[in-house]
Amino acid sequence: MRVILVALLFAFSGVLGWAASPASAPEDAPRYRMPLDLSLRVNLVWAAASEPNIGFEVPVGQHVTLGANLGLKPWPRWGFWDWDDKENDTHWRNFAVVPEVRWWPGNIYEGWFAGADFIYTHYNVGAVSFPFGMYPDAKDYRLQGSWWAGGIFGGYSWALGEHFRLEAEAGVAAGLAAFDRYDCKHCGTSLGEDRKVGVVPKVGVNIAWNPVSRTERAARLAERTSTDVQTVVNIVSKPVAFVVHLKDVPSLPSVGDKLSGSDSWVVPVSNYRPLDYQTRPGRDSVLCVRYALDSYELDPSLGSNAASLEKLVADIRAIRNDARNEELLVSIVGLASIEGPVEHNDTLSVRRARAVAQYLEKETGLPHRNFEVIGKGEAWDWLHAQLAAKPEGLDPEQVDKLNAILAETSDPDVRERKIRSDAALYKAVKTYLLADQRTAGYIRVYYGDKPDPVTQKLNDEVYTLLKAKRYHEAVKVVRKDAALMERVRSDAEAANAYGIALYFTALDNKDAAAEKEAIDLIQRAARQGSESAVQNLKGIETYGPARKEYDAWVAESKRQ
Repeated sequence: MRVILVALLFAFSGVLGWAASPASAPEDAPRYRMPLDLSLRVNLVWAAASEPNIGFEVPVGQHVTLGANLGLKPWPRWGFWDWDDKENDTHWRNFAVVPEVRWWPGNIYEGWFAGADFIYTHYNVGAVSFPFGMYPDAKDYRLQGSWWAGGIFGGYSWALGEHFRLEAEAGVAAGLAAFDRYDCKHCGTSLGEDRKVGVVPKVGVNIAWNPVSRTERAARLAERTSTDVQTVVNIVSKPVAFVVHLKDVPSLPSVGDKLSGSDSWVVPVSNYRPLDYQTRPGRDSVLCVRYALDSYELDPSLGSNAASLEKLVADIRAIRNDARNEELLVSIVGLASIEGPVEHNDTLSVRRARAVAQYLEKETGLPHRNFEVIGKGEAWDWLHAQLAAKPEGLDPEQVDKLNAILAETSDPDVRERKIRSDAALYKAVKTYLLADQRTAGYIRVYYGDKPDPVTQKLNDEVYTLLKAKRYHEAVKVVRKDAALMERVRSDAEAANAYGIALYFTALDNKDAAAEKEAIDLIQRAARQGSESAVQNLKGIETYGPARKEYDAWVAESKRQ
């Protein structure tokens, strides 16, 4: 076995020397020589299994690399400090040597690769349960021996900057395992020798480090010589475009949006709250329609009813007449004051809500199905809110007594009797609170709108083109639509999106004036608070010079 390991190391030292030295072909024959570009790596899967490891790789051609992975786990358990086999009877030691060859369809160390490898490992394993039911004998016995195998694999390499890479690979290996089986997990008499042939999967995740940077590698010479002429070509790789950052353009405010900013009872349908008798809404509507004692006749002259009804009618009409409006629901809760029979007040509260709904239906033309009415009966919930607001006319002792009655029982008849039993308390409640309870209150006008067509076209059609990198088409769509150009002038996210489309189009067309216009647009969007524009400017700062260098190299190559 030592002879095999020495032979492998000798062979790879020869490969390293050959890759680093000039080719031995005659001077008058064409030749290719790849400069030494060593890569070192660590297999994170091996490391996760507590096995220190190191790997290396060197190019031996334009698309071929040779390398090897070396691993050694001299301690028996997970941690190198754990040698107590009484507390933990697992036993796992091994070392591995895995020489390999890789083929890269593109540039070496970039993108996809495929390869083949030879695997040798010597192991001493006992009381270890492997995942997916693999190697079941290792759970109940100690196995000591070697495994020889050959495998194939494929993977992908991602750049993590100028010097670091992340590799992921997967494949299968087939080979022969020759081992001794022991009954004891740490010692014992051999139960005999065994040999098995099998196929196993293999995966790897590597962190690799290249002393030669990506930029330096891309700029190195590719040499080809003829009889007496040596041609040196500088290769400049096309830079990878930065990730474009976009954010949906906000829709222009609808009529409902504008009214909701000033009228608290106008609410987006996304904030809809269904009404039921168990709901206890807060007293958060300043718009109420009031009624006389024991009446459900709508009287515009009572209190502020005329102004409330006029405002409701105006808001509903304005929202209905907005071409963008798709949904409109008017929600009304009827209430009755807390005096009188419960059943009578339940019916009275429903009739009060219906009276407001019928009035609004007649005045606005809004269909009956667009109204939601409910009677909440006696306004005990409202009384809670009145007491929390520390009403005028009641002293603190009276407020405390009312709160105690409400906490003591939930029966409305018992509550009313207790309040009436204190003549002074009932007089204060009747004078300062009950009139405020006879309402159709908690009125809400819920609206739902579709996006404005300009915003929809930007977020759907234009953004789809940008995500597909069809920048020329995106520029044409915006320029042909005056409304889109107006949004570009007024909205930061729209300016950022159009600026990105114009920037890449200008680079392709070698149009310096359009490129400046594009960058000005994105800078303006950043000043107006677009975080997407800020990120795009960072990308342009690095991508722009690299792209111009590449374009210049392409032009020079064509001239040659």
